[in-house]
Amino acid sequence: MSKIKLFDLSGKVQEEIELNQKLLVSEVHKQAIFDAILAENLSQIQGTHSTLKKGEVSGGGKKPYQQKHTGRARQGSIRNPHYVGGGIAFGPKPNRNYKIKVNKKVSSLAFKSAITSKVNNNEFLGLVDSIKQDKPSTKAIAKLLKELKVNKKVLIVAFEKNENLEKSSANLPNVSYKLW
Repeated sequence: MSKIKLFDLSGKVQEEIELNQKLLVSEVHKQAIFDAILAENLSQIQGTHSTLKKGEVSGGGKKPYQQKHTGRARQGSIRNPHYVGGGIAFGPKPNRNYKIKVNKKVSSLAFKSAITSKVNNNEFLGLVDSIKQDKPSTKAIAKLLKELKVNKKVLIVAFEKNENLEKSSANLPNVSYKLW
């Protein structure tokens, strides 16, 4: 069985507790982890990219010169895509929804697989008893992480909504907050 350390807010080990087997899986499912990460990354895309097509660029309503008898190629508008200042032929438009759905069971399996992987590789640090704050304080969270000697990426998982903790960890680099 896996034992993990339970820390207090000062970074001292209070006790070692048995990791709940409901948080572990027998085999790490890499595809579930991949799907969950992909869905999370795609949900971060804002979709505000846009370009002007030929008909949306201002100007160019009149033919630049007559169709025949000039010896030049026929042109219909000075806002065609091959003109400087013309529209974009197949540019991006913000009408696409990038989000993909991940089933609840797959999402749960991905989270459990990630925890199992960290425990198996001895990278799982432990739990903090409870972080209760009256107001958001980034300095307090930074001090706690310094006491725990954490300098890599950190995922703070809360089992109940804690806005102060979420706001406190938002400005720290390499620190993510997730509600379980």
